Amino acid sequence: MKRTAVTAVHVLNRFLPGVEQARTYERRWLRADLLAALTVGAMLIPQGLAYAQIVGVRPAAGLYAGVFAMLAYALFGPSRHLLLGPEAGAAILTATALGPMVAGGGPERLASLAALLALMVGGVSLLGGLCRAGALADFLSRPILIGYVNGAAFIIIGSQLARMLGLERRSNEFAGQLHEVAANVGHTHAPTLVLGLCIVVALVAMRRFLPRWPAPLVMVVLTSLVTWAFQLEHGGVKVVGPIAAEAPAFGLPSWRFEDVRTLLPAAFSIALVNYASSVLTGRIYADRFGYRLDTHQEFFGQAAANLLTGLTQGFPVTGSDSRTAVNASMKGRTQLVGVVAAVVVLVFSLFFTPLLAKLPLVTLGAIVIVAAVYLLEVKPILRLWRVRPVEAVLAVVTMLGVLFLGILQGILIAVALALVDLIRRAAHPHDAVLGEREGLPGWHDVEGHADAETIPGLVVYRFDAPLFFANARFLREQVHRLVADSRLPVQWFVLDASSVFDLDITAAESLETVRYELTDEGIVFAVAQARAPMRRVLKRSGLAARIGEDRLFPTVGAAVRAYLESRDDARTAVGGEPVSSPQVH
Repeated sequence: MKRTAVTAVHVLNRFLPGVEQARTYERRWLRADLLAALTVGAMLIPQGLAYAQIVGVRPAAGLYAGVFAMLAYALFGPSRHLLLGPEAGAAILTATALGPMVAGGGPERLASLAALLALMVGGVSLLGGLCRAGALADFLSRPILIGYVNGAAFIIIGSQLARMLGLERRSNEFAGQLHEVAANVGHTHAPTLVLGLCIVVALVAMRRFLPRWPAPLVMVVLTSLVTWAFQLEHGGVKVVGPIAAEAPAFGLPSWRFEDVRTLLPAAFSIALVNYASSVLTGRIYADRFGYRLDTHQEFFGQAAANLLTGLTQGFPVTGSDSRTAVNASMKGRTQLVGVVAAVVVLVFSLFFTPLLAKLPLVTLGAIVIVAAVYLLEVKPILRLWRVRPVEAVLAVVTMLGVLFLGILQGILIAVALALVDLIRRAAHPHDAVLGEREGLPGWHDVEGHADAETIPGLVVYRFDAPLFFANARFLREQVHRLVADSRLPVQWFVLDASSVFDLDITAAESLETVRYELTDEGIVFAVAQARAPMRRVLKRSGLAARIGEDRLFPTVGAAVRAYLESRDDARTAVGGEPVSSPQVH
């Protein structure tokens, strides 16, 4: 009975990470979590309104999309810091997918399609979780992570530049936003720019000298009071303005089978972008704060958030880089931040929307820009360049791809380049001729150890990679080169297969060619330390029988002893005296 209870608790913690977070919560985290929640809630309200406008649905839908996404992810999501809700990328993809379908359909038709798309995104994410597709995250290497972070940070900064200058932002793409700002910089609203720069300086100063203070929240309250006292909106400073309070709407959206078929490609695309961007962001903070992010469970967190949002007449949601960055910068520790922020937004949406009327939009822009600047990672790229330049190039390519082609396209290009680099390295792997060192056991690379000595007539060759179609020819060429370059005639060629953990049929056929060609030259071909997967292929292909079971050795030492014995036997057979053999380990 006790074991059953323990198992039930383990399963509960596995599929509902929020329960485990609540069970292990420490009271000393409460103050920071509450302050972070208030700030995130203050950020989400104007952001939710703006992203709802991009999609084309009622303003309240943006607020409640944030509320229910954060509540669902707090229970099912694996990240302690990632905050879900309406975000620019998902909103733009949603608007692009729905645009051709709502011509003349009216706002109700648009709202139903947006909710249906959220449900479909949730369904695709749920399918990914059930299929254990979290292995996709294994292709998101450290250089890709660094490049994505920098690209996302620049996207966040670009989205707020027009707001900082008091200009209208029409483009949703980074390049378009830069062009708009450059083309209209002469129309900058000076009071807005001065206010924004003052807020940026204040945020940086408070972060440096008053790290425990909730700087973004202080700026929200302070600038709202200043705007109210001095009526800055009459001088051209843009404010949030009045917002009508509306209760959330629950229920399934109206839909047709044709709608589902049309939206299916968009649902898969948004689900993949949501997952990739959220996993990358979640990993940043998991690594920074020292905990493990379950990449399989992330699918369930995304599914829960989008399904609940769809059932409340919202639109697709995803992880927010800006709000997550602010959360981490304010020392938020758990998903209690998301829960409290959701409650704050819910209460505010129902009763206190008039208080936002005087909040300058530039305040939000300054908060987001400062958070994004601290998100940038320049030193890691320089460190990659010093250690392995090709990975630094991969990080930069990822960043540029995310910036100018889109998040999904940038990540896919980076993954493709990483796979090409992997295949390139696997096609020409490291290899070594092995020799003995006096006083040291084992066999060592003669290039790395000047005192390592080979045995006349014997080549011991180690291949440090799986043998497959891409490097089979490389192996053959290396064998021929070593035999041709040997100062003395080669009698035995021993392949040290200790690093060959796999063998495909193309490589097996190439090995058979090597064996045949060496045998034709009177050279014995032997294999030492073949791993189980390689032994299975050798046996099933018949190559083991052609090599000979007596030429398949468990260790390099055993192969060398067999060579020395055969050499001594040959000398004895022709009437000579066997020479003393070196010590073989």
